[in-house]
This record gives sequence, structure tokens and C-alpha cells, in this order.
Amino acid sequence: MSLAANDPRQRDFAHLFRWGWRVVWRGKWLIAAVLVLLLAPVVAYLALTPPLFTAEAEVLIEAPEATDSLGERPGTTRIRLSEQAIQTEAELLSSSLLIRRLVARLQLDRDPEFNVRLREPTLLDQVRPMLSLTYWLPEELKGQRDLDSLGADARARMDEARIMNSVRSRLQVRAQRRTHIVIVQFTSSDREKAARIVNTLTELYLLDRLEASFDDARRVTAWLSERLESLRRDVNIAEAAAETYRAERGLRRRSDRGGTVSDQQLTEINSRLVLARADLAQKSARLGQIRALQRNPRGVDTASDVLQSGLIQRLRETEAQLQRDVSEQTRVLGDRHPRLVGLRNELESLRATIAGEIAKIASSVQGEVDIAATGVRALEQELASLRQQTNVDASAEIRLRELERDADANRSLYEAFLARFKREAEQERIQRANARVVSPAEIPSGPSAPRTRLILLMALAVAGSVGIGLVFLLDRLDNAVRSADEAETLTGLPTLAMVPRGRRRRGKTAEDSVFPDARSPVANAFRTLRTALALPDVARPDAAVGSAAGARTVVVTSSLPQEGKTFISLSLARMFARAGERVLLIDADLHRPRLHQALGFPGERGLAQLLRQEATLDEVLERDALCNVDVLPAGRADHVEDRLFGTSFADLLTNLGTQWDRVIIDSPPVLAVSDARLLGALADQMIYVVKWNATPRDAVRNGVKLLRAAKAPLTGVVLSQVNMRKHARYGYGDYGQYYSRYADYYGR
Repeated sequence: MSLAANDPRQRDFAHLFRWGWRVVWRGKWLIAAVLVLLLAPVVAYLALTPPLFTAEAEVLIEAPEATDSLGERPGTTRIRLSEQAIQTEAELLSSSLLIRRLVARLQLDRDPEFNVRLREPTLLDQVRPMLSLTYWLPEELKGQRDLDSLGADARARMDEARIMNSVRSRLQVRAQRRTHIVIVQFTSSDREKAARIVNTLTELYLLDRLEASFDDARRVTAWLSERLESLRRDVNIAEAAAETYRAERGLRRRSDRGGTVSDQQLTEINSRLVLARADLAQKSARLGQIRALQRNPRGVDTASDVLQSGLIQRLRETEAQLQRDVSEQTRVLGDRHPRLVGLRNELESLRATIAGEIAKIASSVQGEVDIAATGVRALEQELASLRQQTNVDASAEIRLRELERDADANRSLYEAFLARFKREAEQERIQRANARVVSPAEIPSGPSAPRTRLILLMALAVAGSVGIGLVFLLDRLDNAVRSADEAETLTGLPTLAMVPRGRRRRGKTAEDSVFPDARSPVANAFRTLRTALALPDVARPDAAVGSAAGARTVVVTSSLPQEGKTFISLSLARMFARAGERVLLIDADLHRPRLHQALGFPGERGLAQLLRQEATLDEVLERDALCNVDVLPAGRADHVEDRLFGTSFADLLTNLGTQWDRVIIDSPPVLAVSDARLLGALADQMIYVVKWNATPRDAVRNGVKLLRAAKAPLTGVVLSQVNMRKHARYGYGDYGQYYSRYADYYGR
């Protein structure tokens, strides 16, 4: 055996599955009836509903080209369309404007499919209004009088709106997600008409977008024309203002070279002043150099002006010659020699002459410096005067530039609008719809509605679910016990036997009809019960042992009256007697005794008289002639007292246990009186009888609960009066399901 078979969860699932299958199998006819009831109107609807055909087309929405603020198109860049824009175009496809054009183009108002007034009413059309609540209202509440008061034009518009609503109800437009494609579908009873309507609608949509583009272009062109005229006036006014101001101030245009006169003079004087200052600085530097060299006679010869003087250079050459002569004569003659003294005097005179020449040069340079300084001062004064004049002209120039900027701005805006106007005028003749049909509608090959297979499958699923749910609901609402598994689950006790319903023979009671046919299912059921009670582990462990034979006391009880306790008690006693045991059958139901009627005894004297000591055991004891079972009837007890089941009855059972091998007691119902609980405390075994398909579960549950509270030795449950045919048909899965096979195998 596999591990899965030993898994408790697997066993629970298998048990639950078998239980569910049995419930469904039991209610198969109810499920079939529900299927028929629910499928019949569906089939009738499918038979009466004409087929519908759906044609489909796909339209691609293209984004318009991107433009700047003045309509400039930078290359081929396009605006990115959003989902809202695509959804807007989808809504436009089903707008009233396009639907009205579609109706007019195809003359759908003359089509009976959309115009109810032209249609011959069918049976379904006659029945459908009756299903509405307004059909049964009086004419005043329907508003019919208000409709009668309308004029012809209003009625025509209402008819047109009704036809448009009929067309729109068959039209479905949806935007396909994550794409720029819009799907257009139309459903009609004529497949060719459906395709024609879809293609016409998409064509009208493209024409509408093209017309809208033309209208936009025309509106833009008209607005640009008006705006250009206004801008042209603004440009003329701005340019005229700039020219007038320029003429009044004597200012030149910015395009003229040199600017204004003041600017040219200022520039020229500024240049001259720079040159004069540079010349003054140069001459001042020369003068400073000469004066510095005069203070240092040794460096006079290095002055540039001295070096450039030819006279001084010749004098310097003569000085050099005399200085050589002095040096030569000094080596030959003495210092006081007249010739040497004469040469030295001549040298000093020559040097004085050179110094005078240098002083003349310095005086000349000083004069040049003074002249240059005077020129610089004159130029500075003239420059200051021109600057003052220039400041006045600069203020006027600022105003002039402002006027010129305004004129330039107006001129640029005018030129831009003029270019846009020319482009829009050209574009107006080459407009495009920015949408195209990528998949035109074809004639449908098959109907789209009603979807017979799907509807039948759904109806079958719904009907099956309703039927199965109803079966399970009825099973849950059913409070009777029908199987051994239910009895065991409800009571927690094993099912000892399932006793079939006995067949009464002519002139005999049900009890007498058990044993003539020893192979009957009823007889086999009591044999099973006898075997179950005879097993050692079934008997009560603390059972009273009255004799060496070990007699057992068995109490038979139930929840309610008429559940077959007497039949089971008598049949069980006879089965034990046939097995060779000495059996005593006691009718302990003093309230409504029935055992004496089943056996045909008088029943006037019995257990009640024995307990009251009004009679002896031999006087009240009877014998069943069929199986030699000793029977103690209940007797007549007008007033039943609890003391009847006190110590006197316990002593009686102890005494009886010494004389019989088996004592079987037919007790009253548990829920009716408390006798069964008192008897259970004195018994060795207790059988709980449940009538098949009759005893409520709550009654069984409460009865077992009371007996357990009384410490009764509950041995098991016996299902009585079982209809074996129904039980087998319900498929509960217990051993009672196979009684018919037992009969075929053992009976004949």
C-alpha cells in the first residue's frame, strides 16, 4: 500500500468526495429537472433570436506635426499622443454628428432594422414590452398625452434621435491599449450591411477630420490676415516716429558710417590729445634726462640730443686731441712748462664751449616741452566742451535707439506673421486627416450573436450548479438518517445492522413474516445483529453474571415511538432462540405496550403485576410457539410509578438472569419518558433503534446524549424499516447497498 493511501488527509478527501458523489447521485433526477427547466427557455430564446453579424475595422490615429509658437515645423517631429487623446478620437467616432451623417448617407431611417415604425412586430417584440413595469401603467403616468401635444418638427426630431440611438446601440468603438489603433465594430442582422456601415463610418470620420483641418487652416489664415494688417500699421507708425525724432535731433542713422558730427569730432580730438600727451611726455623725458646729466657732467656725452649735435661732436673730438697732447707733453715737459700750461688752458676753454652748447640744447628742449604742454591743455579744453555736447546727443540717441528697437520688433513680428500667412495659405490646399484606415471592414463569415455554444455551455453550467446546489441544500435541510455512515457520525456508535422493511404475508403480522424465508434480507439482517451482540468485545465489561452461562441483558430503545423497537426486539429474541439459547423477552413499555398484540396474547397481566407482587412469574409468563421464546408482557398499569424500576426490578433481572441465557427488554422511547434511561443502567447491552429516513437527527442526538448521561451501555445503532431499493438507488456506500446482491446470491 502506498504512503498516500495511509495519509489521513487523503482518506478524508476520498471520504468527502464519495459523500459528495453520493449526494449528487441521489439527486440526479432533481438535477435533471432543473437542467430541463432552465435550459428550455434558453433553447427557446436561441431558436427565436435571429443571428447577428459584426463587422470590424481598424483606424490608425496619427499625431500632428509639432509646431512652434508661430507654426514653424522643426523637421518631421510629431506630437506624442496620449491615451486620453486616443480615447477622445474613439468617442468622436461614435458622436452624434457622425451618426447623423451616417444615417443620411446610407438612408438608415428607411431601414426597418433601425426604424421601429417600419418593422413588422414579431412575437418577441410583442412580449418584450409586457415585461416592463411602465407597460401596465395608465396613459396619464406614461406621458402619452404630452407626446400627443408635440408638433410635427418635434416628432421628426424625436424619430431621428430614436433612429440614431438604435444605430449607436449597435456600434462599438474602443481604443486598443498601448497602441494608436481604434477598433470600430457594428452589429447587424445583415452581414453586408454591417460591413458597409463600418466602412462608411470610417470614411465619414476621415472626411470630418480633413474638414476640421481645413476649417482650422481657414480660421488661422483669416486671423493672420487681420493680424498682419494691424502689424503693418504698427510698423509704419514706429518707423515714422524714429525718422521724425532723428530729423529733429540731427542724428544720423545707425547704418551711416562715422556716427554723428559730435562723435566724429570727439574721436578726432581724443586721438590728437593722445598724440599730444605722448609727445609732451617724450619731450619731458628728454628734458629730464638732460637736466639730470647736467648735474653729472660725466654722463652728458651719453645724452641723445648731445650725441645728435655735430658741433658738440667736433668739439669733443678736439677735446680728445688736446687731452692727448696734454698727456704727451706732461711726460716730456714739466708741469709748469709754458707750453703745457697753454695746452691746459686751451682744453678748459674748449670744455666751457661744450658746456655752453649743452645748455643751449637744454633750453631748446625746455621750450619744446612748454609748447607741447600748451597744446595739450588746449586739446583738453576742447575735449571737455565736446563731451558736454556729446552727453546731450547721447540722451537723444538713447531715445532714438528705443524708437528704432520698437520699429525693428514690429518689423520682425510682421515678417514672421507674413511668413506664417504664406505657409498657411499654401498648407490650406494640402491638408491631411492625420488618420487612416489600416484594416477596412470585411463581410463577416459567421454570426457573432447569439453565441449559441457559449450560451448553452453557460446555461448548462448555471443549471448544473443550481441543481447541484439545490441537491446539497436539500440534503443539508433533510434532518433524517439514511445511512450507516450518517448514523455512526451522528451518534459515535457503530451500526450493528440495517433491517429492511418486512413484507407482510396474508393473514400474518410483520413479525411473523421474518422467519418463513430464512434467506430473506430481513432474516440476514437479524443474523448480523445477533452476531454483533454475541461478539465478546461488544458485551459490557461489567455485565452482571447470573449463571455459569453468562446471561446478558439487552435493552432495545429508540428516540420516538413507532420506530420498530418491538419488531426488532421480538425478531432478535427469536434469532437467539433459534441459535439454541434460552431467551426471555420482556415488554417494559408500560405506557403503550404492543408486544402482546404482535404475538396475539391477552396482555392483561404481565410485568406490572409481577412487580406489584400481584402475580407470580409462572402466572404472567407466555411462550412464543414459533421459536419457543419466553415472553413477559407489560401488563396493564393504570398508574406508572418510578418505583416499578427501582430495586425490585433490579432484583427481578438478577433472578431472571439465572434462568435464561439472554434477556431482551423492549423499552419505551428515550425522549418520551425516562424509563429507558433507568433500564439502561441495569442492562449489559443497549441497542438504539433509528427509523430509516424518518427519525430526525436532533432526536437521535438528544436521545443518545441522555443515555450517555445516564451511563447506559450503548452498544450500537440499528437502522430499521430500510427501503432497500431507495437505499441502493441513493448510493450511500454502506453494506446495505448490496443487500439485493446478497439476496440473489444466497436466496434462490
